Amino acid sequence: MKTAAAIALVGALLAPAHSHWTLAHARTVLTSRDFFVTDTSQSDQPDYDLTFTPAAARSLRAAGGRFAFTGLAHDELTDGDVQVRFTFARPGRLTAFRGPAADTSQPSFPIRAAFYYAWYPEAWYRRSVFPYSKFQPSLDYYSADDASIVRAHLDALRYGHLNAGIYSWWGQAGYPLTDVRFWRYLTAARTTPFRWAIYYEREGYEDPSVERIRSDLEWIRDMYATKPAYLKIDGRFVVFVYGGAGDTCDSTSQRWREANTVGAYIVLKAFDGYLSCAAQPQGWHEYSAALPEYSLAPDAFMISPGFDEASSATPVLGRDLGRWRSDVAEMVASNANWQLVLSFNEWPEGSSVESAREWATPSGYGAYLDVLHELLP
Repeated sequence: MKTAAAIALVGALLAPAHSHWTLAHARTVLTSRDFFVTDTSQSDQPDYDLTFTPAAARSLRAAGGRFAFTGLAHDELTDGDVQVRFTFARPGRLTAFRGPAADTSQPSFPIRAAFYYAWYPEAWYRRSVFPYSKFQPSLDYYSADDASIVRAHLDALRYGHLNAGIYSWWGQAGYPLTDVRFWRYLTAARTTPFRWAIYYEREGYEDPSVERIRSDLEWIRDMYATKPAYLKIDGRFVVFVYGGAGDTCDSTSQRWREANTVGAYIVLKAFDGYLSCAAQPQGWHEYSAALPEYSLAPDAFMISPGFDEASSATPVLGRDLGRWRSDVAEMVASNANWQLVLSFNEWPEGSSVESAREWATPSGYGAYLDVLHELLP
């Protein structure tokens, strides 16, 4: 049986052209479906997939012979409410659309960031083991394709007073599907001061050619670095680069120097003798979650809550909240340019600070983020 709302909607859409387009008709149509719209008035031209509740639809008012809306809509792309305004034209078009302005600020040093993984749901499975983690996230075994997860993680990172996320990236067509997911993270952070930078993973497992690196940097520049939420230093888009055991000045830093013709701000993973390289990048970092802290002052200072690989009988680095508190304080005192948390959600290696059943707290963000919230400026 048709509901009254459905009957009203059909009537609104099928009414003869000469019939009156009433406010009641317009509000019914506004709540009947979602509206995909682009804000062409802004330089980054953000997209939205909007839905309206009956309560929100009451913000649609008659004005000057038209129906105008100024109020809240729900954006399905980011699972967030946004303040919008538009004119609603028959039979259901949003015209003269305006959404919220982007936050175009960029953080200054010291920058506090966490390594982030959008590998899920793929990484929950390994060698027929599920879940491949000794711990259970408070959000359960989630998917990075879920807008509500992206929103919750953004809120958690900001609760921890972190400025940025370093997003694990496996290339333009790599696996896991990190490239096709990254847009949503930039979109969710668009109106916040939080920033994202890519972590170039391939360098840790192979030696990409100069041409391959240059192509990837151009891709990052054109697809992502133009977005307000991408991290920049002095106008240069930031790319962190993972590394392998065989990295040297000639094999790694020189190759990246030759490839970087696009003005990227490159932060390489350190290796033996890195300071003596003739070709120096813009910065250095280390990635070793098996160590509680690691200093590469003045470039970077890294801390890890623990390292407990799912397939290992015992942890390499056990969790200790007292030690974690001390490490966070020492990281802040280091005044290093990059103050890095390893990691936000690398669950297979057990280095996550994201809330889990094992360290949940009343805040909803978990014990490790609670410490960051308390101690980070």
